Amino acid sequence: MGRPPGDDDDLPAAQGLPLPLRLLALIGAFSFLMIGLSSVVPLLRPPPPRPMPDQQRGPLV
Repeated sequence: MGRPPGDDDDLPAAQGLPLPLRLLALIGAFSFLMIGLSSVVPLLRPPPPRPMPDQQRGPLV
């Protein structure tokens, strides 16, 4: 049969990553997301308007 509930004292506790490594992973994931967003945002902007034909030569001196 199974183990009775509450008889978990001899089982090793599940150990996760230490807090500094968790923070480092969180910062890495956040910076990866920011790099991805910063490369996509310029593609979503509309192109600048084309200059009128009389504005292409620049100012008269």
